Amino acid sequence: MTNSQRPDSLALLLDQERQRLPWLVPIRHSRMAESPFAFFRGAAAVMASDLSRQPHSGLMVQLCGDAHLLNFGFYASPERQLLFDINDFDETHPGPFEWDLIRLATSLVLAARSLGLRESQQNKICRRGMKAYAEAMAHFAALPFLQMWSLKLPLTVLIKEKAGANFRRHLEQVTAAALHRNNRQAVRKLCESDQNGCLRFRHEPPLIWRFDQLPPEWISDMNWTDWLDQIKVHYMNNLPAAQRHVMAQFKVSDAALKAVGVGSVGTRCAVTVFVGDHPDDVLVLQGKQAVSSVLAPYLDEVVPEHQGKRVVQGQRLMQTASDPFLGWGTNPLGNHIYFRQFRDWKASVDVSQLDADGLKDYGKLCGWTLAKAHARSGDRRAIASQIKDPKLFAQALWDQAQAHAALAEADYRLLLEGIAAGRIATAGAKLEPTPSA
Repeated sequence: MTNSQRPDSLALLLDQERQRLPWLVPIRHSRMAESPFAFFRGAAAVMASDLSRQPHSGLMVQLCGDAHLLNFGFYASPERQLLFDINDFDETHPGPFEWDLIRLATSLVLAARSLGLRESQQNKICRRGMKAYAEAMAHFAALPFLQMWSLKLPLTVLIKEKAGANFRRHLEQVTAAALHRNNRQAVRKLCESDQNGCLRFRHEPPLIWRFDQLPPEWISDMNWTDWLDQIKVHYMNNLPAAQRHVMAQFKVSDAALKAVGVGSVGTRCAVTVFVGDHPDDVLVLQGKQAVSSVLAPYLDEVVPEHQGKRVVQGQRLMQTASDPFLGWGTNPLGNHIYFRQFRDWKASVDVSQLDADGLKDYGKLCGWTLAKAHARSGDRRAIASQIKDPKLFAQALWDQAQAHAALAEADYRLLLEGIAAGRIATAGAKLEPTPSA
């Protein structure tokens, strides 16, 4: 596709932002302006448009929809095992399996460039990740369905035996840190006690904005506790019975808007701290606004009308095990929300700490993981048959990744030009909630 055939990438982003909180949108622009890779992370809508204009296999799976390499990470299973899997499903939607792969491959190229690696190294990193996907899919195609469905990545073996020195050392650090990222740690970092001993979030606008400090118009002139009570009722109604019993042991202590990530900045994201009868009974849930997937305009596939339910169902289908508190609800304004634990052994690989071999190892890990997610929801044998030769398949994806990386870099330059010309706002001006939000 030539640039002349493409829609205006910045117009796509600005149109997407019409649904977002206007006082946070400049922060999104600032985060996307940090590098071409950061821009790419926030520009899933642009790549969805590009992918829709090229032929595809027609082999449908549940897509992550935004399968760049930083949307993979560690988290706790309900049985308290540390897992590695895809961990962001805001854009999940049924679609052709290669769309996720092209986005992952492009992210590997851009990440390699961010590390200053040569094109030959970029090529090797990208192709090894894609070959890992192809070989894993062939393996999954040969397994009985139930064995494939419950298969978990052997993290201990990976860390001790399979990975190179750079990636192994980094994984040891990341996984050790992950085990300390829990509800109590989140409370220590984000909360303080008021004069009555109740937990309250630290008010740090614009990134953390307590609900009791919001303009009344923003929550329909309701008391903020009534607002949250209504959402909690909807959320609990969509939980399994056992999990409803667990949630019934907790009451809301405080809530705050909290800007997160890059692509999500400007959507209605909040954290809520719940407390139980015991001093150590604390639970921090994150509620994120769910809007239509960026893939939806280009795919005629049936999905739930409730966007939070779409995210939850997609996550449960793709992950080997999911957060037991995962659920969805609707706020009094009618916004669709999904919920999950804010921190429960969650941690991510820091690409800046990897060398060429480390990034290659990480790409292979992500390739295996994405293949597992696709095998759970799609026809794994048909996909393996479509791939045929893993080396040729990886080479074809490298070619596509180069093209999409070039588009992302060109779009990044357009963003910087728009910022320099004053057409696109960035963080720095006074930012505060407005009734129009």
